[in-house]
Amino acid sequence: MTIPSLKSPPTSPLQSPSSPASLSTPRNMPFPLLFARLARRIRRKRSEKKDHHIESSSGGPITDPSLTGDGAISEQKFPLIEVERFVCRDGVDAAKLLRAVRQFLYDKAKGNGADVLVEEQWTCTICGPRNRRDGSFRVSIQYSAFAARSELPDPQRPVALENVRSVPGLMTILSRDE
Repeated sequence: MTIPSLKSPPTSPLQSPSSPASLSTPRNMPFPLLFARLARRIRRKRSEKKDHHIESSSGGPITDPSLTGDGAISEQKFPLIEVERFVCRDGVDAAKLLRAVRQFLYDKAKGNGADVLVEEQWTCTICGPRNRRDGSFRVSIQYSAFAARSELPDPQRPVALENVRSVPGLMTILSRDE
């Protein structure tokens, strides 16, 4: 009885016999190393992707100081949420865009019998013209508030405008999606 030679293990069906196993190619790389390399690339891409985003927000829900106090607003309130997207060129005046979205929300509240907005909250994200030839900015604004009735007049301006971040330049609005 003869013992077969144990010189080399049998070839793997996953490896090509013509190419040597190398750790530099993803096909032959051990899974943990491949996963680590992929995770590093994803993290790098995410940080590169967000470099051209400008984000600002009002923080938590805020009611204008002129509407605070006992009996200033009715107990009955209903929520309103509006998300709008703008495409602008040459700059972004986010304060003007916030005023436009708030006015739309206020008109919606007026149509439902309310006359003030309380507990307002907004977020604004400006995506810069990183790979766009036309130099356009994509702006997304989410504005939420509660509509209520009050004897006091509505202040007609967004809350926490001091938190807004813009892009300097003469803004031209190319499109608006509601």
